[in-house]
Amino acid sequence: MSSLNVYTMPDHTTPIYTPPTWKHYMNIEYIEINFTGLRKDEDIIQCVADAVEMGLQREDKSVRALVYLKDSTTSPNAIRSIKKLGKMVQPKLKKSALVGSVGIVSLLMKIYISYTGSKIKFFTDKEAAIRYLIND
Repeated sequence: MSSLNVYTMPDHTTPIYTPPTWKHYMNIEYIEINFTGLRKDEDIIQCVADAVEMGLQREDKSVRALVYLKDSTTSPNAIRSIKKLGKMVQPKLKKSALVGSVGIVSLLMKIYISYTGSKIKFFTDKEAAIRYLIND
């Protein structure tokens, strides 16, 4: 019996995970976390873990976070991991804003918020979210 070699075209429509980064706006620093288009649990968990690690490096409650969450999906198992990670970083967060959450993702975010105690604010507009983050 001969083996069947199957060639599949690479999926170029799936975004590649990019780590969170520190950004600045009007001399205010914030972490930009972009989940847009991510569908693999490993990528989403890694993104959260990287952002949490960045936040935990701060000695005080000064971390501001801007989260983009559009066209992403995840599983209940990933949400369990994300909740635990999110709870760890809450003492370091000063403000956080989420742009783009709709539908089932909004429900999952509400589960996250109830578990972690996050005070994240929801926005549909990036500029409004940034204004919120930089205003004390």
